[in-house]
Amino acid sequence: MEADACQSEATHGSKQATRNRNQARRRRTTCYCGERPVLATLSTVENFDRRFWGCVNFRIGEECGYFVWAEPEEEPPQVSRLRMTVRNLKSKMEKVEFRFMVAVGVALVGWTVALILVCEKTSNTKFGRLLLQ
Repeated sequence: MEADACQSEATHGSKQATRNRNQARRRRTTCYCGERPVLATLSTVENFDRRFWGCVNFRIGEECGYFVWAEPEEEPPQVSRLRMTVRNLKSKMEKVEFRFMVAVGVALVGWTVALILVCEKTSNTKFGRLLLQ
């Protein structure tokens, strides 16, 4: 009896997965404008990196309002954690790159000032030789 219940649940799960795939295949091949929908990715906090099919005229001002999610809403917790890790690492990398560029800029300014001072010192000496005072 218990084995039948497990098999029934497994069958129901696979039927649901098949139904989801069939719904994805049956999505409209054209939006309400008559154009092919485009695959886009959201970057909002609520739906970060979530893909959807939308009107090709979106943000042009003539969109028809066509909108369909490209994948199911639920995702495994491991994927969510990995996405968060990737976002955090990208943020840290941007900070490190910025700090590196500031350090390079400071070093260039320092060497430029040092070179100017040396040139000034040599031009103020007799015969252009550096005289230490």
